[in-house]
Amino acid sequence: MAKQLMIYDNIQPLSSEVHRNWAVQVDNYSFVSHLISAPVLATEIPFASAEFPIVFSATANEGEYIPLAIMGLKEGENLMLNDQNQFITRYIPAFIRRYPFVLGGDKSADTLALCIDEASTTIIKDGSKGRRLFEENGDQSSHLKEVVEFLKDYQYRAEMTKVFTRRLHELNLLEPMQANITFKGREDSNMNLMGFYVVKREKLKALSDADALDLFKKDGLELIYSHIQSLSNLNDLINKKSERLEASK
Repeated sequence: MAKQLMIYDNIQPLSSEVHRNWAVQVDNYSFVSHLISAPVLATEIPFASAEFPIVFSATANEGEYIPLAIMGLKEGENLMLNDQNQFITRYIPAFIRRYPFVLGGDKSADTLALCIDEASTTIIKDGSKGRRLFEENGDQSSHLKEVVEFLKDYQYRAEMTKVFTRRLHELNLLEPMQANITFKGREDSNMNLMGFYVVKREKLKALSDADALDLFKKDGLELIYSHIQSLSNLNDLINKKSERLEASK
């Protein structure tokens, strides 16, 4: 079955009738072991940039980009997980933390439905362990209420992120990124990283005073410099990949 939203297998509306006894417990992050990148919200960039390279990916909509935290260099290999499928980073993107929940439905509607990935390995259907989703009377548990608030906040910040990336596009700050990565003694593993966009310092310096001040007042400059600084984390990823190649000899 094809993945939905990168990591979901079977998104279904959550209901107290169907899911009354269900609980959720995230013991590990095997559900993202295949991911080499994860979307991040604009407000996450200052935190995620300390450990992940942050780049931008163009969507199908003209002028719209998604910030991504790079977690691997080769499809199917997440370098930010250890052998127990636990993150080796302190920060975990909200896109991953919200799993197995998500808001679904028509975005033009006034409300979105609370949904869950029914095929998730984080689900305990008999509720014998983990955090229950509903009380015995069918009311939302305190945990599920927290999840709902988290998802609402995520949705709001996702819209803010669209505004931020569209502004980067309008100011013509983004340029295609390409990196040729080589591994000494393992030339068969050499790769070319491309398809992403980054902010170029030269273009940033060429901004008018008015545009620069506008970005500053809207915290855009902080996000941009965090993104630029994060690109040095690509070297850490390359080192992690080198270590795995050495271990596989």
